Amino acid sequence: MTGWIDCGVMPWMEEDRYGDDETVLVYFKGAGLTGMTEGLIAQHRPPFAYGNDPAPGDWGVIVHHMHNPSRDDFDPIDYRELCLQGAELMVFVPNPCIAKAHGPHAYHYKDGLISSCIDYEDPDYIGEHWPNEMASLITSAELDRENENYVEQLTRLICNHLGLSALDRDTITVDRGLMASYF
Repeated sequence: MTGWIDCGVMPWMEEDRYGDDETVLVYFKGAGLTGMTEGLIAQHRPPFAYGNDPAPGDWGVIVHHMHNPSRDDFDPIDYRELCLQGAELMVFVPNPCIAKAHGPHAYHYKDGLISSCIDYEDPDYIGEHWPNEMASLITSAELDRENENYVEQLTRLICNHLGLSALDRDTITVDRGLMASYF
């Protein structure tokens, strides 16, 4: 269900656990696939892959690149603009910095506000500018950070808590031409 967190979604899709991946997986609810796609395109991050348009109340998935090297754009995108009133996003960044080998990050947005910033290297951290409403959930789970499956366990905990559906390779459409244009 959550093996993509170890390598990134696109290598997971190709069953290439050792591929480099700088994509972001966004679960979204309360917004349509068209709106999410248009919002990402407006921020110069067109989606590489996406699931089916979700039914009202269900989660959809979309995958985009962290950066847009063709525009020399390496700034993060503003997900608050994609998370309108009544919408919810769960953003997973499996490889925030491949060169430095940092652990994944995850961000939960609701109604245009960020409610949780989760750094997998310190997942229960709460700071003045780093909200984390999921900190108590993570702390009470008592996950062993030394366990080789820790990253996947934490991802599974977050997914289960929010009721996120498992990714299914058979229901995700990949835009291979767009992917090729990035690399």
